[in-house]
Amino acid sequence: MILKRSTCTKLVLAIISLIIIAGPTILTTQSLGLKFSALMSGEEVSPPNNSNVNGTASFRTTSFDNVIKYKIKVAGSSDVTSADIHLGRKGENGETVVDLLKDSKKNGIRMETSIRGNITSSDLEGSLSGKELIDLISAMRNGTAYVNIDTPYHDNGEIRGQIIVLR
Repeated sequence: MILKRSTCTKLVLAIISLIIIAGPTILTTQSLGLKFSALMSGEEVSPPNNSNVNGTASFRTTSFDNVIKYKIKVAGSSDVTSADIHLGRKGENGETVVDLLKDSKKNGIRMETSIRGNITSSDLEGSLSGKELIDLISAMRNGTAYVNIDTPYHDNGEIRGQIIVLR
């Protein structure tokens, strides 16, 4: 009986230890491997404009949700002056929380621009400044974040697209 009680106690302690150690990892990696996208056009800007420029943005999370990798393609303009993530629902203007041109690679050729880079918690600004990247990921999952691209011709937004989760 003592042997069974000892084995049972060890088993319970092992399970509790596993929960304590793995619990935060399980919570953190719930959004591991998430993919997001945004289709951008002048019609999505608030208020809408008649721009012929369009674009796509793709995002994906990485290990432990500490980096978001992104790629942006803008067709119809090689003169991008600003690329940001804002907080706000479709049709609402919101504050900038990530500058996508800061520390990114930008190539503008023949009326096309490609931008790619990584977002970490140190890149967060505005109401997300000092917060964790999971806060931005939550906004992206909830449909309350969008990408906004500015040019000299439309400095309040040449094109815009709501970020949606793909998986």
